[in-house]
Amino acid sequence: MSATPDIAAMQLLLRLGRWPASLSQGLLLAALLLLGIEPGLAMLAAGLLLLSVVAGIAQAYHAWRVALDASLLRLLRDEGLKDEAAAQRIDRLLHDSGLRRAPDAEPPRGWDLRWAGMRRLLLRQYLLTAVQLVLVLLAVLWPQT
Repeated sequence: MSATPDIAAMQLLLRLGRWPASLSQGLLLAALLLLGIEPGLAMLAAGLLLLSVVAGIAQAYHAWRVALDASLLRLLRDEGLKDEAAAQRIDRLLHDSGLRRAPDAEPPRGWDLRWAGMRRLLLRQYLLTAVQLVLVLLAVLWPQT
């Protein structure tokens, strides 16, 4: 297994997922309100708003995963665990909560793969929020006929 990166820095980076999560919730609410209160909405605008709702739901899942990873890293930091002991603790916690198969069923992942996965989730969260914003703006600015 690879060496543990700086857990505090990893946690701080993952906390940056709060901003797109909040923005996405606002965009989701705006899209749902527009769908509910605007009776003369053009078909294309309504479709764009529905797509933004789907992007918002996908973003909410990613936000949950990013927040979970940040919480797990905070727990590791609080417990003072590093390297393989930290990886085993995460795997045990995920298995106990039903989010991972038995620790022996899969080979242990190194910290480089774990960290890459955490960054990928955060990047997807930002990307889904951007897609959601563009879809809502297009729907609002689309000419109503």
